[in-house]
Amino acid sequence: MLKRLIAGAGCLAFAAAADPAAAQTTSLRFNNWLPPTHFVHKDGHLKYFEAIATATEGRVKIDVTAQSLGAPPRQMQLAVDGIADIVWGVHSYTPGTYPLAEMVELPFIGNGSDKDSVAYWRVYKAMFEKTGMHPPGVHTLAVHVHPPGHIYNNKRAIKTLEDFQGLKLRAANGTTTALFQKFGATPISLPATQSRDALSKGVADGTMFTSEAILNFNIQDFVKYATIVPGGLYSQSFFIVINKKKWDALPDRDRAAIDKVSGEALARLMGTRWQKEEDTGLDRLKKLGVQVNTVEGAMLAKMKEALAPIEKEWIEKAKAKGVDGVAALKMLKDEAAKQ
Repeated sequence: MLKRLIAGAGCLAFAAAADPAAAQTTSLRFNNWLPPTHFVHKDGHLKYFEAIATATEGRVKIDVTAQSLGAPPRQMQLAVDGIADIVWGVHSYTPGTYPLAEMVELPFIGNGSDKDSVAYWRVYKAMFEKTGMHPPGVHTLAVHVHPPGHIYNNKRAIKTLEDFQGLKLRAANGTTTALFQKFGATPISLPATQSRDALSKGVADGTMFTSEAILNFNIQDFVKYATIVPGGLYSQSFFIVINKKKWDALPDRDRAAIDKVSGEALARLMGTRWQKEEDTGLDRLKKLGVQVNTVEGAMLAKMKEALAPIEKEWIEKAKAKGVDGVAALKMLKDEAAKQ
């Protein structure tokens, strides 16, 4: 009996030595800059990391930083430099760096982050990835968007284009900076995490945001008016990437397993969860006394006329990157309509 046990142990030891990957666990570090209780982190990032652990049968584990290793605009560079292995970031936090990502920031095109995120990933794979949209030091796990954004302020209801005059509004990206300038408002460029401080101190009178963000960043006390635009005035483009060397060092079977829960599946996870949060946001704000005005009729027509050049400008930027912008926009809209 003892001899059989010893022999069995020897066989197990030999098997482990012959296949060291079978017993090896790889830990990857994810840099988190959101509050740990934020739904995007709890129900998005962490669910994704659980999916990775399951798909790789525990061979790949994601460790989350207790505090951010860099400011929100530095996320891509953290991954390129290997300071973090995996990061989630916002393309527009480094203005001008990712012109193709500005496609999803265009006004009036939003259908909901659940639909738009999947459509965006498909456009990325079909048309953007091959242009080197992201630096060679990373492997892209997903791109996605948040729900269409609108305007929230504490000064006055915006019922005409003239009502924008003199307002200091946080701009979410280059597109919203341009549209505020066209309307006579003063754009203020700040990350979402700094919105509360800006509104509470009067540095900004309002912000471009989703309704859920007003609540999740706890700025509802500094907002009195909501201006809702059909299709949204913008969306935000996000990336999830992994350091390329770390990705290449993973065994083939683990890369294949992670791919199955990344890409379109990850874009759908992030977009669907975000839209679920957004779907209840506006009603919650109304109950808190926020006055809601939906833009329509003549004002909407004037806004579309005023902002038409922004789409044309993006098409030219896409052309400079070797992309047919008209075809990319059509694909985005067509793929969103399929969802």
